[in-house]
Amino acid sequence: MKKLVRCLFIVFILCFSVSPVYARAGGGGGGSGGGGGGGSSGSPSHHSSNPERYVDTPARRIANFVVYAFIWSGFSSVAIYRRRYKPLSMHKAMKKGLKQKNYAFFDERKMNRKVIHYYYVIQNAWNDRDMDTLKQYLSPSLYDQWQTKLNWWDYEGIRNELSGIRLLKTMVVEVGDGYFWSYIEGKMRDRMIKDNEITQDNKEMFVEYWRFIVEDDKIYLDEIKQDDEV
Repeated sequence: MKKLVRCLFIVFILCFSVSPVYARAGGGGGGSGGGGGGGSSGSPSHHSSNPERYVDTPARRIANFVVYAFIWSGFSSVAIYRRRYKPLSMHKAMKKGLKQKNYAFFDERKMNRKVIHYYYVIQNAWNDRDMDTLKQYLSPSLYDQWQTKLNWWDYEGIRNELSGIRLLKTMVVEVGDGYFWSYIEGKMRDRMIKDNEITQDNKEMFVEYWRFIVEDDKIYLDEIKQDDEV
């Protein structure tokens, strides 16, 4: 939280202190006065001005880039903090609860490594419709649901193509007897195709919660919930 406050403070200061970086319009008034009044003598006065002019230089371009980068970083930090506030709160409550209980199967680092491995294997197997692989990683109930869905899509001429699969963040947020929930923050290109025509094309980041069960020292993905379902 302190890091976020410091970042926002820097952005605030930059926003109000970098005005020299930007061009100033019409840097000064440049009027000319001429002629003499009736009945008066003397030479006309000449006023010349040298208005400040914007000159695009490498130094200015670098300064602009730095300012924009700081501002973007500030807004990005706020967005990430808001997105992860709920799972971080859940993770904190889980850690507090674990101090009062003893889960022999639970090792947070080990679980996170497992989740990362499962995430990529499951996403690629889904993309390839590799039900043999999925059967090794899914609980029987979830396997049956996914098989039914894929069979229906085959009948309807629908396929789901995934590419650029990435896992941006994962953390364990709840632990129980024989199960745990993990926060999943991922990104990929997710296309729905029917009869060789793209009906949906999504490349946005997404948030999900994955429930894993532990049976005979083996982990199985048992349920997936969207962010607004938790």
